[in-house]
Amino acid sequence: MDTTARVRHVALTRIESRTAEWIAKEAEVSRDTAVTYLERMVEEDDLEVIETDEERSYKSDNVTQFLHEVRALAEVHTLDELSQELNAIGEEIDTWKDTYEVESLTELRQSVGRDDLDSEGRHERLETIDEWVYNIEMREAIQFAISLKNSLTTLGVESPPEESSTNHPHRG
Repeated sequence: MDTTARVRHVALTRIESRTAEWIAKEAEVSRDTAVTYLERMVEEDDLEVIETDEERSYKSDNVTQFLHEVRALAEVHTLDELSQELNAIGEEIDTWKDTYEVESLTELRQSVGRDDLDSEGRHERLETIDEWVYNIEMREAIQFAISLKNSLTTLGVESPPEESSTNHPHRG
């Protein structure tokens, strides 16, 4: 990878904000070089700047990150694979509803405070909440990916070939 690609990769694949110094070290470039590319990415709306009293950090823009995920899903997976993953997500959520006797994520969140739960029961519910939130995010991305593929077909724009993939979108 060239310098630009290394800086972009390091900056865009981090969920937490990182300083230019940290990104430079990971990308194996000088701090000044990293700042040059990071500021360009801020101007292009790929990164957000997080200012604190001590330092300036950079974080991947959530919208840009989401759109990259949608595009990757649309390019890598067939419509059938995407539909199957939506079904798998729905089934997993249904299982949690039955397991915890709730109708929604909100109800599951509220149930964490129940008096009859021990520490392990609360921890298990908190882990399930994290997974449920992730599933909702993936469901949204998959639905947009399906819409993108359909729109490209409708517009007659050449869409990437629908090759079967061994990776399921939900699992990686």
